[in-house]
Amino acid sequence: MQLKDLSQKTYFKIGQAIVIFIIFFFLIKSLTANWNQVKSYSWELNYVYIFSSFPVVIFTYVLLVFIWKEILKKSGYDLSFKKMFKVWFVSNLGRYIPGKVWQFLGFIYLLEKEGVPKSRSFFISILAQSLSVLSGLFISVLFLRYDFYERIFARSFWLSFLFFFFLLWVLVIIFYPKLLDWILNLVLRILKRESVSLNLKTKSILFYFSSYFVCWLLFGFAFWMLVMGIIPVSFTSYFNLTGVFAGAFVLGFLAFFAPGGIGVREGIMVVFLSLYFPLPVATLISLLSRVWITLAEIFCFFVAMVWR
Repeated sequence: MQLKDLSQKTYFKIGQAIVIFIIFFFLIKSLTANWNQVKSYSWELNYVYIFSSFPVVIFTYVLLVFIWKEILKKSGYDLSFKKMFKVWFVSNLGRYIPGKVWQFLGFIYLLEKEGVPKSRSFFISILAQSLSVLSGLFISVLFLRYDFYERIFARSFWLSFLFFFFLLWVLVIIFYPKLLDWILNLVLRILKRESVSLNLKTKSILFYFSSYFVCWLLFGFAFWMLVMGIIPVSFTSYFNLTGVFAGAFVLGFLAFFAPGGIGVREGIMVVFLSLYFPLPVATLISLLSRVWITLAEIFCFFVAMVWR
C-alpha cells in the first residue's frame, strides 16, 4: 500500500513538472518567436518606478501580516508583530513546495510552537485565505474592462453562471458569516479536529474583507509601477492592471498542482494582459512579474530570519 501511495505521489509530481514545463515552454516560445515585435516596442526603462515598486509590495505584505495577527487576536491569541511576521514569511515559502499544503502545515506548526492549538490555527488559516481569495477575485471582476466579460462570459453559460454564483457567495459570506463559520467547522469535524468558533459577525468579516481589498489595491499599484518602469502607461490603466494582477495571483494560488502558482499565474496573466498589450509584450511583463514578486518575498523571508 505504501509503495502504491509512493508511486502515485511520484506520478503526481512528474505530472506537475510536465504541466509547468509545457506552460513555460509555450510562453517562452511565443516570446522568442515574436522577439522582433518585442524589440520594436516602445520600451522606456524608468528605474525609479521599478525600484519604488518594491517598498510598496513589502509594505503590502506587512499589512497582510497585520490582518492575520488581528484574526488570531480575535480568536484569543495575541502574538507580537515580530513573531507573526516570522511565522507568516517562513511558512509562506511553503507555497513553492509541490502539494499546496506545506504553507498551511508550516503555519500551523510554527503557531503551535507559540502556544496556539492546531485546530485554531487551521481555522484562522482557512478563514484568512478564503477572504483573501474572495476579495482578490472580487477586485479582479470589478476592475477588468468590460470587453473581457463580453469576449468570455457572453459566450459561455457556465462561466456566466459561475461568475454570478461567486458574487452571490461573496454577499452571503459578508452578510451571513455564520455560514462560513459552519463550513470551516464542518471541515474540522471531517478532519477529526476540535471545533472552533470565532463568533464571526458581519462587521468583522466586512472589516477583514475590506482590509484584503485595500491590500489588493496596493499590490495593483506596485504592479502598475513595475509596468510603468518598462512601458509608459497612463494612470487610468492602474485599474485594469490591478484586476489583472489580483485575478492571475488568486487563480494561480487555486491551481493545486502548481507550487506557488508557477506557470499558471503567468499563463493567466498573459491572457489578461493581452487585452491591453501585444501578446509577446504581455508575456514578457508576466515573466518579469514572477521574478519581481519572488524577490520581494525572499527579502521578507530573510528579514524574518535575522529579526531578533
